[in-house]
Amino acid sequence: MEELNRTLFLAINASVHSSAETRLLATFLAQWLIAGVPLLLIGLWLKGTRHHRAAAVTATLSIAFALGCNLLISSLWFHPRPFMLGLGQNFLEHAPESSFPSDHATVMFTLAMALILASRHKLGVLILMLGTSVGWARIYLGVHFPFDIAGSLLISLISAWLVPQVLIWRNLDERLLDILERLYQRVFPATTRRNTHQ
Repeated sequence: MEELNRTLFLAINASVHSSAETRLLATFLAQWLIAGVPLLLIGLWLKGTRHHRAAAVTATLSIAFALGCNLLISSLWFHPRPFMLGLGQNFLEHAPESSFPSDHATVMFTLAMALILASRHKLGVLILMLGTSVGWARIYLGVHFPFDIAGSLLISLISAWLVPQVLIWRNLDERLLDILERLYQRVFPATTRRNTHQ
């Protein structure tokens, strides 16, 4: 499996002859696209409908859970990054940490899966495509192996499914949303409430 992982990495990884434009695009995808995630979650909340807000809360909790899983996995099992092995080319500065799984890909994939499961299918599929691009970019630039991205997808699937199930099982989904909406209205009392309970 490790041999396949390395072979796939070398097939995707950029070379010294790769165009500067492609590397620039990959750098944006690998490093900066993730900054749009909190903006999207805030936008879903500010959209105002209860369904949008529930999707934002569930997605946020799912992402937090998935990243917690990543932290646990990386603390229990260290897997070097390609550049730590002198494998391929590295075009993105990164600390010599465990490569498995990818936090960036996990955030994108978990958001996508959470939105799809919350019936926000078009937006979820769009984020899934962007997440796949992020995964490609991080392999292309030399900071992750393909199996790191595949592992992120698996963790994301589990997290995006499990978190809402636990919330519903413990009757926390509606109660948590009620608490957050009341807190939001106290902090921003002038904000319109016309769509809050739609």
